Parts: sequence; C-alpha cells; structure tokens
Amino acid sequence: MQLTLRKLAPALVVVTLALAGCKTAPTKTSDTGATAPAAGQQSTTPATAASVDFYLAHKQPGAGLREISLPDGKLYMQEVPVLTRADLTDAAALVDRQGQNFVGLRFSEAGARKLNDVSSKNVGNMLALVIDRELVAAPLIGEPLNRGVLAFGVPSAKAASEIAAKIRGDAAVPATSTTPAAKP
Repeated sequence: MQLTLRKLAPALVVVTLALAGCKTAPTKTSDTGATAPAAGQQSTTPATAASVDFYLAHKQPGAGLREISLPDGKLYMQEVPVLTRADLTDAAALVDRQGQNFVGLRFSEAGARKLNDVSSKNVGNMLALVIDRELVAAPLIGEPLNRGVLAFGVPSAKAASEIAAKIRGDAAVPATSTTPAAKP
C-alpha cells in the first residue's frame, strides 16, 4: 500500500482536542457502518464512500512499522488499522473563535471504546487518518480520548468541508461561512 501526503499544510501539523460543547457546520448525519445489508434492505453506506482507516504512527522506526516520507521528515505507521469507517458515526467541519479550522469526528459506541483503549495505551504517539490510501492527518495523542470524539486542525474551511464530506461519503461541497463555535 503506497500512501501519499495530502498537501493540507506546509508541515504536518498535529492537534488533538475534545469536542465537548463545540458547534459544527450543518452536516448530514449518516450511518457509516461497513456491514452488508440484509436481503431486501438498502445499504446505508453511500456508494461514493471513501476508504477511511486510522493507524497508529510513531516518530521512530520499529518492527512492523511502515516508513512514510513526509516533507518535514518521516513517519512510521503500523500495517493494520486500529479503527475504520465502521467505527465512525459522523464527520463535520468545525471552526473555533480564533478562526482555526478543524475536522471533527464522532465515533460509535464501539468505536469510542476502541478509541479510548488505543489512545490510553499510546499517549505520545500519533493516530494517522488515511482516506483512500492518502495520509490526511496524524494528530498526536496527548491524552486518553475517552469522549468518543477527535478533532484535527486543517489550514482552511474548504479543506475541513472537503475532508468531512469525503469521510461521510458526500459529494464535496464548497465551504460556507459559519459562525465561530464556542471554544472547546
């Protein structure tokens, strides 16, 4: 699997934060489960849904880690994802009072348990988000993520909207002006 770095920022900027109390831009809530529908039922996963996986990543090489070259250095990712699209319930473009843009992710109950477990055991490492085999972000795990949410910074409202739409499986829509959210 060859990965490319999405050019979202001159350097890979990593941010983690809890989203409690953050407001989001209007989005469509969708069931992103990856299970096949039963006979006679329609699939709830959009046909245009991108491949979405989360991998543990490290700053130093190690056994079982794949080296990823970045403009400002290297990243070493595990081969097997620790979370997938099936663990997500929503993705949204966010903006804080200072005008910084984020993509906010909300996890299912089972996904939140996995996120808490993975983050608790890997404080100081990164959680790399890969969409359609493209490294989009690698937020640093600064503390256990026990609220079932994750946000990472992006350079623009347009980038936040496009990434969130791709994760949800929506067609990318132009970024619109939103009222800044309360500080998380």
